[in-house]
Formats: sequence, C-alpha cells, structure tokens
Amino acid sequence: MLALERHRTLLQHLNSNGSLRTTEIAKELGVTEETVRRDFEKLEQAGALKRSHGGAMPIDSSRLDFTRRVRAEQNATAKALIAKAALAHIQPGKTLYFDASTTVHELAIRMPDQPVTILTNALQTALVLSEKPSVRVVVLGGNLSSTSLSCTGWGTDIGLETHRIDAAFISCRGIDPEKGLSEATEEQCRTKNRIVKLAGEVFLLADKSKTGLASSYFFAHNSDVNLWITDSLPDSHIYTSLLSQGMRVEVADENL
Repeated sequence: MLALERHRTLLQHLNSNGSLRTTEIAKELGVTEETVRRDFEKLEQAGALKRSHGGAMPIDSSRLDFTRRVRAEQNATAKALIAKAALAHIQPGKTLYFDASTTVHELAIRMPDQPVTILTNALQTALVLSEKPSVRVVVLGGNLSSTSLSCTGWGTDIGLETHRIDAAFISCRGIDPEKGLSEATEEQCRTKNRIVKLAGEVFLLADKSKTGLASSYFFAHNSDVNLWITDSLPDSHIYTSLLSQGMRVEVADENL
C-alpha cells in the first residue's frame, strides 16, 4: 500500500473510531509499527491528527487551514459520492462557480464534456476542466494561496462581479445549525460570502462530518443554501433546525 493510501485509510479510521492504536492499525494494514509511527508523524506535521502514547488522537480541526493534499485524503469516499450526485444539478448552457474545495474538485473530475461556463479560483480544478473542450473555463485571479492553491482577494471579487452566475457549487469547514456556514481563513470566507450573494442558486457539497462544527469565520446563513448534498443525514435535531431555516437536504445515492 502506498503512503498516500495509508494516510487516507488512517484518517478514515480516525474519523470513524475517534482514536488509533499503533499495534492494531499496523496489523490491519499489514505494515510495521515503525511505518505507522512515521505516518503519524507526517500527518501530525500536516495538522491532521495528534500523536499520543501508543497511537494517535483527533484534533479540533475545524479551525485549521489544512493543505489541499490533506483535505483530499479526508472522507474521500463520501466526497466522491456527493460529487456524483451533484452532476444531476448541472445543466448545459449555464454559468457556474466551482470553489476551491476538494469535494467540488471531485465534481470537476466527473463533469461530462458539455457546453457550460465555469468560473473557478482553484488552479487544480481549472486544470481538470481544461481537458473538456466544450467547457469554457474562466480562472479568477487574485492572491494565490500555497495552502489551497486558490486565489482570493480583490482580483477574485472583480471576476465574480463581471459575470452572471446561475449556480455556485461550494463546500465549507463547518455547518452550525444556528449560525450557518464557516471557513478557516478570512480570505476564503470573504470570497464565499461574495459568491453566495451573487449566485442564482447555491449548492452546498459537504459530508456529514461537517455538521455541528463552527470554524473561525462565518460566510453564509443556512437559509442562503438552496440545496445541501451530503452522504448521510445529520442528527435529527440538526436536520430539523436546517429544514426550519429553508435548507433542502439531499442524500447521495450509493447506487449512482
């Protein structure tokens, strides 16, 4: 198993179980305990977990600005499922916005080659879309973040304001049942706040693990979201609160 695959598996187990024991996970993965310890060290350096005596523990990650690579490894299966479901909400001839999240990047990968215009501030997403000849890609400039490989700031705002945007596909770091959607950095928060105000419809692509969390900066109310596409329903009290605020929720079908 490659290191990247091990890291993804470790984070998935951590999200599911709440903690990891070095001896147990080494046996399950078929690797040495020293290999697992090195993996823990690298993931801790990336801010994805906290090493403990004999294993690893989760951290309060909602406020951390993870690198794009680390974010891509988190809940990868759920992100792919959500992205497939989101395809049904893309219509030819429309102008769309794709944010810099790894879940929306999965949507870009699965996009059929059809005549749409897509604005994005995410470099990796733009590169993926550029391979589809019928898709017109507009790359929004601005200040480049080495962490997210995306642009924010005045240049991004100007690009958003010069287009009529039919629908925006975004994600977030947290979905608070009362206060709304949040992000880890002020720059990403500002850009998402702007697109939520400009887009005709807002589609939130986020897995269940984001519910009940609040990151550092709030950028939208729950009522600003037209449809939240997720991998499974949140706890009943959160679900009821979101529905009362006008947010529709769609659970992605595993059979798609």
